[in-house]
Amino acid sequence: MRRPIDIDRQTLGELCAYAGETWRRFEDAPDPDQPVPAPEPEELIARPEHALRRYRQLSSVHILWRDLTGQADIETSGQAIAALARQCLELALSVAEHRVSTTHGALEPTDQGPNRLSVLGLGKLGGDELNFNSDIDLVFAHGGNGRSSGPRRIQAAEYHKLVVLQLIKLIDAMTADGRVWIVDTRLRPFGDSGALVWSTGAMEQYFLSEGRTWERYAWLKASPVAGDLDLGQQILDALSPFVFRRYLDYGIFDSLRELHQRIDASSRARSRRDDIKRGPGGIRELEFLIQSHQILRGGREAPLRVCGLLPALRACVGLGLINADDGDGLSESYCFLRLLENRLQAMTARQGHHLPEDKALRERLARLMGQASWTDLSAEIDHHRERVRARFAAHFQLERAGTDQAPTLWPPSPDLVDRLAAVGFDPAEAVSERLHSLHQRTRNRVLSAEGRRRLERLMPLLIDEISRHQPAATGLDDLLSLIEQISRRSAYLALLYEQPETLKRLVRVFRASKRLADWIVAAPQLLDDLLDPVHGFDLPSPPQLDHHDPESSLHELARWRQAGYLRTALAELDGRVSSTDAGQRLTAIAAVIIEQVLGLISEQEPDLAVIAYGNLGAGLLHYSSDLDLVFLHAEDPAPVRTAQRLISFMQMPVPGGRLFEIDTRLRPNGRSGLLVSRADSFHDYQCNQAWTWEHQALIRARWIAGHPDLAKSLEQTRGEVLAQPRDAEILRRDLAEMRKRQRRDRKEAPNKRLLTDLQFLAELGALEQAADHPTLIEHRQPVALFEKLSACGWLTSNAGSELANAWQVLNRQRHLSWLARQPDAEPSAEIRELIAHHWQEQFGQIDSKP
Repeated sequence: MRRPIDIDRQTLGELCAYAGETWRRFEDAPDPDQPVPAPEPEELIARPEHALRRYRQLSSVHILWRDLTGQADIETSGQAIAALARQCLELALSVAEHRVSTTHGALEPTDQGPNRLSVLGLGKLGGDELNFNSDIDLVFAHGGNGRSSGPRRIQAAEYHKLVVLQLIKLIDAMTADGRVWIVDTRLRPFGDSGALVWSTGAMEQYFLSEGRTWERYAWLKASPVAGDLDLGQQILDALSPFVFRRYLDYGIFDSLRELHQRIDASSRARSRRDDIKRGPGGIRELEFLIQSHQILRGGREAPLRVCGLLPALRACVGLGLINADDGDGLSESYCFLRLLENRLQAMTARQGHHLPEDKALRERLARLMGQASWTDLSAEIDHHRERVRARFAAHFQLERAGTDQAPTLWPPSPDLVDRLAAVGFDPAEAVSERLHSLHQRTRNRVLSAEGRRRLERLMPLLIDEISRHQPAATGLDDLLSLIEQISRRSAYLALLYEQPETLKRLVRVFRASKRLADWIVAAPQLLDDLLDPVHGFDLPSPPQLDHHDPESSLHELARWRQAGYLRTALAELDGRVSSTDAGQRLTAIAAVIIEQVLGLISEQEPDLAVIAYGNLGAGLLHYSSDLDLVFLHAEDPAPVRTAQRLISFMQMPVPGGRLFEIDTRLRPNGRSGLLVSRADSFHDYQCNQAWTWEHQALIRARWIAGHPDLAKSLEQTRGEVLAQPRDAEILRRDLAEMRKRQRRDRKEAPNKRLLTDLQFLAELGALEQAADHPTLIEHRQPVALFEKLSACGWLTSNAGSELANAWQVLNRQRHLSWLARQPDAEPSAEIRELIAHHWQEQFGQIDSKP
């Protein structure tokens, strides 16, 4: 935001006490439009206090001039002041090190290089958004041991402490030339009672065992600002898991509300004057709003792991956490309030955030803000603060806080049966018994005080939501099992409480699907993905795997598969994707996992191709499907060990659940054949030895991972084998006999049985017609094959459409029957008759019993 005003040097001194005081101290000051050179090394060593103060203050006046004249916006000005602070700290640190070294010598270098202090900036300094009179929040750390080399040798920890004391004195001490910056070190571990300088190991241990919620916010805007910058970044990388959790901890909303209430009460107690930082709709509320998104989701969304508010706000908009219009409005309000804060501090030369009460000062501030009068400025301030306050209140549910409904059905009371019956629970006695039992078990369980409070707060809302659906008891047992499961993981209790829509959706999902309920109860972390309104039904991004830790990587992949399957199932239940689309999404998940596991086994591309058969090859994977795989290679020796490890990794039990069951029986010669076949041997087998059913299986075969050159080899084999002329009668006899054995030997649900019949019909046509119509080979799914078989005249146009439609209807019924609580839907008589008619026409009579 740029608010240029018409100003000259004299007017600047009259309007801004900061500039006036600076010029009185330094009469040799250049014009404000001129940048100020950094002090020379000789001057810095001879008169460091004077040199640093002169450089800091005159450079700030130059930055102020650029701001007032419209040459820089508020974001650029904040970055410029922060850069100036970093430079002053680096200069002061060199002087401090020089002073200490004159008595104690230099520190012995470490294996990584010089043993130097690292200065970390937090708050506005870390976020590159300093004001003209901000203080600077600093934390000091060191990573090396050893001693100094001088006549009075001391240990590294003591040496660094002496350097820090000198640094603070150089920067913070008040002299005739004023200060460089006010230094605040209270954000270090244990605050004022903690050590002034921390070793990296001690700092990591502190945050691992002692770190508190408010410190996550404090360290959100941390960055290395002086000294050993690489060491500083290593520290921040180590602390990143403390600040940015991998799970969605909605408990932070409570913490933020409480912190906001304390700040609000403290602000009111200190002064009645209008505080643009801590008051309603002020800068602090806007910071809380954006930082809550960073803290909540930064562990999963890398773009949120930025220091400054405006970059974080832009990331929130980019991720869909805040819509674009709200983002523009909040950005405008933030820039206005920060500009107001900056120019207020420049006007008063003080570190204040209260709007002036004096009429003359108010008019002066209005002029600095480019407004004709205080009345106009005041109206604009109100506009921006109301916008921020409304968004903040909605986000943190301020109206809801402290006004939870009275617990009518929880905790259970002696008359619970009557109360349950009154709101529609039937049988009320059984439901009452389950609620009493859960209450007793959770009372006897060791829970934190916060966890118990969250449980007692959530349960009335959950039971109330359950009672809004009829029959109310549907899914109740699974919901209560989930609550018991997450009672010790209160972050999930907070998620359900803080997100009413999430709670409603959870109840609907558990009522609709026993399968999904079981998945979530077994793995409650799925709540993060399943009910996350940001990600919705999009497939999550695959995890980054660690070749040095395959077990953890497999766990991450299993967790990713769970999330992808769950989102797909939700989308299908909601009618947002078709069963065919769902099958393709599940296939895509399996393909990524195979590729990732193969990469985990070998960082180099192996001489191995993974060939998908069955539903995986056709792109029609079902939620319960195993994976039919065949392995090919080009050159001897065969990479059998790689294939074995792939199968082992895919089937290994891990906390996130095994990835997939693998079936390799479709390889040449079945179980008695080689696990990995040479591509030329595979070609020879398919051309000269394979049974008809193996050619039928080849229709669905598809390269899915591994060496890409072997994909071309597979397609050449498919093309040559599938396009062979065939005796139609032998073909029909072989396929009919195969289908008869399948019906006899395996149990098939009605929908699955008819879907397989349709598959056989489509693949019969493909094998019979491919010699004359080779484009049939390009298709692996029944719907596409029926369409092509109609085009080539093997089926009439009407028959092709009817069979394709029947397959889609049955496939959807199969998916929904598997997911939903209701019994399997029986295929319609019309579809049964249609399939029976075409089967009789192509194959003759076949036993209709499963």
